[in-house]
Amino acid sequence: MKFSVLSWNIEHFKGGATRLKKVASHIKKQKPDVFALLEIENVNVRALMEQAFAGYDFALTDGPQVQEILVGWRRTAFEQAVFSQKREFDVGNDRLRPGALLSVKLGGVWYNLLFLHTDSGTDAPAFGNRVEMFDKAWSLKAALDRNLGGEGSSRLVVMGDLNTMGLMFPRPAKKFLRVDAPTEIAALAEAAEGAGMQLLTKDRPATWKGSAGESNLDHAIASASLSFSRFGTAADAPQVKVKGWPDLTGAAQAGFLSDVSDHASLHLEIA
Repeated sequence: MKFSVLSWNIEHFKGGATRLKKVASHIKKQKPDVFALLEIENVNVRALMEQAFAGYDFALTDGPQVQEILVGWRRTAFEQAVFSQKREFDVGNDRLRPGALLSVKLGGVWYNLLFLHTDSGTDAPAFGNRVEMFDKAWSLKAALDRNLGGEGSSRLVVMGDLNTMGLMFPRPAKKFLRVDAPTEIAALAEAAEGAGMQLLTKDRPATWKGSAGESNLDHAIASASLSFSRFGTAADAPQVKVKGWPDLTGAAQAGFLSDVSDHASLHLEIA
């Protein structure tokens, strides 16, 4: 039994009729059974999304942080759905976002979908917070495995804006020790493998675009035991579809970046 999941950083999303219509259109074209929107900055967005997606139920994280995570799931797609806010993912810093965990039951099997928006920055504190947040994900995977009583690997997917932008570590004489973004991503993949998970492959090399260029910030990580549909005919075809500004060029791309989001969405299908 298959179902699809979408994750998207909407960039300071407060609502607004014009932008909401464009956001809803982008999501509906991909027909996800579950979707999560990051950087929600107005609780009224939940009511607006409920109107735009009448067949979905919604949950929204809540706390002292400015930005929240909104999760929606198709009402008829699952036998059961449970949402929980994972406050430990703010790693003791109340300006950081908690994790948004949706557990869904399909075919008598539970799947756990964790949506994250990790700390942004190339400074040492932000880099360290990301590492700690990733460690929390590995701990969650281990706890879910233990709950199975040794009967197999739990089904966990971690998706979102993981802000893998590297580190500029200060050194004497105003020099910096640079850990570039690809190195951080490689380390993330290695850590995921050690936790019995895999960093899923995407069909685009970048998910964010701004004045500084393009970056690979958004990712999906999943239990190694899970299988995913492939976007292509090759055996190693990408497991995640990147949609949005990378599909556009020229004025159309510029309009998407300014009017909708500087992040592309991630879409996958659990097979």
